[in-house]
Amino acid sequence: MEKFADMSLEKFTAALASKEAVPGGGGAGALAGALGAALGAMVCSLSAGKKSTAEHEDEINEALAKLELTRKYMLRLADEDAKAFEPLKKYLSLPRDDPERAAHMDSALRVACFIPTELMYTAAQTAETLRRLADIGVRGAISDVGVGLELCRAAMRSARLNILINASGMSDEVFAMTLRRECELVFEQYGPVIDAGLKAVEERIG
Repeated sequence: MEKFADMSLEKFTAALASKEAVPGGGGAGALAGALGAALGAMVCSLSAGKKSTAEHEDEINEALAKLELTRKYMLRLADEDAKAFEPLKKYLSLPRDDPERAAHMDSALRVACFIPTELMYTAAQTAETLRRLADIGVRGAISDVGVGLELCRAAMRSARLNILINASGMSDEVFAMTLRRECELVFEQYGPVIDAGLKAVEERIG
């Protein structure tokens, strides 16, 4: 199967609009995160070599390298999310009274949570990098930092929803509760980071 990361936007969004289960919200969330990282990388590229940002040149170049790796990684997560969904798809297709379904459903739901969890953390860390760019990036592209922050938040929220829907189907309520609490902790830590970054962006816009 063609990798989602290699598809044109037209082809990817057409696949997203189809009745197929993948790509779905997980793939869309990964794309949002990749776009957020890409915007951050663009701001770094525009900021590098400018007199106004010269004192932060090393930090900007470091951020650029990090964001480029993250952009590619989050695109890969779209494909990994589809793979992680396969076991769940298999057991969901079985009759509800099939013992195979009951025996393996929790394991399949756990696997389906792996990539959304990774996406949530990766987008959160990307937001942290963008928060710094809100202070040191070239002012002419500062609105793009804000858009990148909002895309990171969208990626995090989409990941959270995918985790919650899978957790809701688990018979292991303790594990499900742990997943829900992990989501809460990530947003408690990084929500204020995104808000602070957006505030800094708007202040620099004037």
